[in-house]
Amino acid sequence: MLAPIKHLLSNYRVVLASGSPRRQEMVKILGLNAELCPSTFEENLNMADYKEFSEYIEATALGKAEEVFTRLSAQGDNKNLIVIAADTMVTLGEEVYGKPKNAEDAVRMLKKLSGACNRVFSGVVLKHAGGVRKFTDTADVYFSQLLPEQIQSYVDSGDPLDKAGAYGIQGPGGAMIERIDGDFYCVLGLPLNRFCRELNKLFLEDLSS
Repeated sequence: MLAPIKHLLSNYRVVLASGSPRRQEMVKILGLNAELCPSTFEENLNMADYKEFSEYIEATALGKAEEVFTRLSAQGDNKNLIVIAADTMVTLGEEVYGKPKNAEDAVRMLKKLSGACNRVFSGVVLKHAGGVRKFTDTADVYFSQLLPEQIQSYVDSGDPLDKAGAYGIQGPGGAMIERIDGDFYCVLGLPLNRFCRELNKLFLEDLSS
């Protein structure tokens, strides 16, 4: 998917504004060698200030990208610097599910998600010296009806405690899911198909002008 710009990528420093090895592995799948640089952006935006979930999540990802871009730019020339930032949240109706505060909160979330369809939003920002590209992708995730013992066992494993919505599709949590409508990688936190399309546009349109 990145073949049209492969010869250009080697001229750029690509940085992932994240401490997530999972997201780093996803960009490696594409043959993209990105450095990890966790953002110090404080994720405390007020959702009430945004009309749509997508606007809120893109603003959060933009905050992460701009913080890392500014910090790295202070260390030297940023002409060939590209910062990738992403944020993911889970919604059920009008309720938003971030990372659980503790095990009890994870149990609460999973009881709500049990037998229901939740929507995952993944917002992505590509920040470079000339500007920004940003987008949001969504996927609908259908959960089976879960027994209390199944929820408790999953929470006890520790797997859901650092994940939006208190579940991870790539681990044991994947067994709770009947089907997905949308990009599997959107649920993982970086929708690879749309990401590749936007990165190609960035190089072939934004950076070529």
